[in-house]
Amino acid sequence: MNTDIPRRLRNGQTWGRLVLMLVYFLVVFEIALLLVGLTMLFQFFYRLIQGQDAERLQSFTNDLNTFIHATLQYITFNTDEKPFPFCDWPAPDKVDDAPNYY
Repeated sequence: MNTDIPRRLRNGQTWGRLVLMLVYFLVVFEIALLLVGLTMLFQFFYRLIQGQDAERLQSFTNDLNTFIHATLQYITFNTDEKPFPFCDWPAPDKVDDAPNYY
């Protein structure tokens, strides 16, 4: 029998990660899903009425997609880096001619 199992079961970091993963999975993803749905509808009607995309909204949804990806990487144990708000809000790489909304 492996004697490290009782020690690992008492490890507070592992249990803390479980709690954080559950919060991200059960709460944060629901909010992100709502935001994706709202921005999708707004972007559709904006394009329908204005004939062009809302660039600031595209920038936000790009950041939101990056956040969702980073969160999925964390909760599936592909990385140990905690996602926002434990690190900076994910901003995509800035292209030289892209407008700066931050």
